[in-house]
Amino acid sequence: MAKVTELELRGIINQEINNSLGYMGGNLSSSRKKSLEYYMGEPLGTEIDGRSQVVSTDVADTVETILPNLLRIFTASDQVVKCEPVKSEDVPLAEQATNYINYIFNKDNNGFSILYTWFKDALIEKNGIVKVYWDDSMSIEQETYENLNDQEYQILINDDNVEIVSEEEFVDEKAKEQLDQIKQLAEAQGQEIEDIPEPKLHNVVIKRTSKSGKVKIENIPPEEFLIQRTAKSIEDANFVAHRVMKTRSELIEMGFDREIVDDLPTSNNILLNDERLTRYADIDESPFNDAPDESTQEIELYECYVRVDMDGDGIAELRKVTVAGSGGYTILENMVCDFIPFCSLTPIPMPHRFYGRSVSELVEDVQLVKSTVMRQLLDNMYLTNNNRVAIMDGMVNLDDLLTSRPGGVVRTKQPPSQVMLPMQNQTISQQAFPLLEYLDTVRETRTGVTRYSQGLDADSLNKTATGVNTLMNQSQMRMELIARVFAETGIKDLFRRIFELTVKYQNKERIVELNNKFVAVNPTEWKNKYNISITVGLGSGSKEQQIVMLNNILQKQLQAFQLQGNKEYPMVTLKNIYNSLSKIIEEAGLKNVENYFVNPDMG
Repeated sequence: MAKVTELELRGIINQEINNSLGYMGGNLSSSRKKSLEYYMGEPLGTEIDGRSQVVSTDVADTVETILPNLLRIFTASDQVVKCEPVKSEDVPLAEQATNYINYIFNKDNNGFSILYTWFKDALIEKNGIVKVYWDDSMSIEQETYENLNDQEYQILINDDNVEIVSEEEFVDEKAKEQLDQIKQLAEAQGQEIEDIPEPKLHNVVIKRTSKSGKVKIENIPPEEFLIQRTAKSIEDANFVAHRVMKTRSELIEMGFDREIVDDLPTSNNILLNDERLTRYADIDESPFNDAPDESTQEIELYECYVRVDMDGDGIAELRKVTVAGSGGYTILENMVCDFIPFCSLTPIPMPHRFYGRSVSELVEDVQLVKSTVMRQLLDNMYLTNNNRVAIMDGMVNLDDLLTSRPGGVVRTKQPPSQVMLPMQNQTISQQAFPLLEYLDTVRETRTGVTRYSQGLDADSLNKTATGVNTLMNQSQMRMELIARVFAETGIKDLFRRIFELTVKYQNKERIVELNNKFVAVNPTEWKNKYNISITVGLGSGSKEQQIVMLNNILQKQLQAFQLQGNKEYPMVTLKNIYNSLSKIIEEAGLKNVENYFVNPDMG
C-alpha cells in the first residue's frame, strides 16, 4: 500500500471532522441544547403575552439533589482509588503508589472541582468529558530586582533559566565609602592593597523560564468534543478530536512556526455553537471577542487523534494530528501517540453506543407538563380575582372598568346590574393540584430522587419508619448505580491514565507529603507491578448503618484478638483492626486516618 501524503491526510481529517458526532448541529447538539435550556429554566417557547410564563425547575432540582450524594461518595476519603500489588513484596510500594496518584488528583489538580464539573456535565448533557495529559509546557515570569550587590547579581544571572530584559548599574556609595576607609587604614599601617573593583549596585529586570512536568486534568465542554459516529468507546474510536479556540500568541508559545500561525484565518464557528450560546445566554449577550491586537486573535484549533496508515504497511496507527483553521485545515503537527487522552462517563449507559442518556432527559417532559399546568392554574387564579365582565356598549366608562384597584369607582349611565354582568370562571385548582402531585410521583419513579431524600415531605413523621426506610433504600440504590457506573467507567479510566503518565514521564524523584510524612517518590519503580482498582464509598444502607456494622465487626475482631492472647494470627492481625478503624473514620466523613490511628505497617 502507498503511504498517505500530507494532502491526503488533510482530506481524511476534513472528512472525519465533518462526519463526527457533535460537529456543528445535529440531533446530539439539539438534545444537549434543550437539556441546558431546561436546566437553566429558560422560556419554553410557548409563552403568550399577558399570560403566565412561569417555568418549573424539575431538571435543576433533580440534578442538584443527585450531585451532592455522588460527590460525597467519591470525596469522603482522601483515597478515591487503590493500587493493588501483584506480588506480596510489592505491598509497601503499592501503598505509596496509591497515595501518590491520589495526591496528583487532589493536590496537583483540583480534584473536587474536576469531579463536580465532570459529573454535572454528564447529568445534564449525556456525557462528561475530561482530558488528562502530561503537561511539560514552560511558564515565563518577569521579575524585577533592585539594589543587588555584585555577588547577588552574579548568582542571579548565572541561572540558565534567566534571561536579562534590562539592567542598570551604579556605584554603591556606602560600600565604596567602607572600602576607602579600609584602604586608608591599610596605608596607615604600611600595608599594600591590590586594586579592588569599584563596588556597584544593579537594578535588573529578568525573564525566568520554568519547566516542570506534571499530570494535568482538564474538564472539556461537551460541544468541544468530537468522536466517530459509529464508535462505542473512546479506546475503539478511529477518530476523536478536541476543538478549541487558541490565540496566535498561545499557538506560538506551543512551539508552532510563527510564519504559519500568522497566516491562519480567524473563525467564529465555535463561538456561534448553539450549546455554547445557551450556556452563556444569561450572562453574555454577544459571543464575539474582537481582539484589537493580532497576537490575541483567536484561531480554531483541532487536536485530532486518528488511526491512519502513514507508513503504507496496511495497519492503521494512532496518530496525533493538530490542524488549524476551518474547512481548508492547515496541519501544524503530525506525530505518533500511544493513547487517546480523554475519559468519559455517563449516568445511564446505552449498550453498543458511545453516548448514553442524561438524567435531564428523564425529567424534561415532566418539567414541560408541570410548567403548562402551573401556567394554566395561575391564569385561572388571575381570572378568578380579576374576572371578565360583559357590559352594554356605551353605558359603562371603559377606562374606569379596565383600571382594577381596590375601592375603584366604575361610572355607568344605567344601574350597574342592568349594564354590567360578571362572567364567572370555574376554578381548576381541584384538578390541577392532584395532577401536579402525580407528575412529581412520575419524576420520583424515573430518577429515584424522592421528596424524602430531599427532606421535603411534611408528612414523613406520620409514616412508619420501615416504610420510609424502604423508600430511602430504593432511592439510594438508584444513586449507587449511577455512582458505580461512574466509578467503573470514567473514573477508573482517569486514574489509569494518571498512573501510566506518571510512570512514563516522571523520570525524577519527587518529595511530597503523604500521610503527614515527606516521602521520596520515584514512579519508575512501579512499572508493570500493579493493577488499578476503584474504591468508592458504596455499601448497603446509610452511612450510619455502615458505621454500626463496622463497629460490630471491630468488636468481633477485638474479641478474637484477645482469644489469641493479644498476638497476631491465626484469625486477626493488627492490620485487620486498623482497616476497620480507618473505614469507620472514612464513613464518619473525617479525612486523613493517620491523625487518629497509626498504620501498623509503618511501625
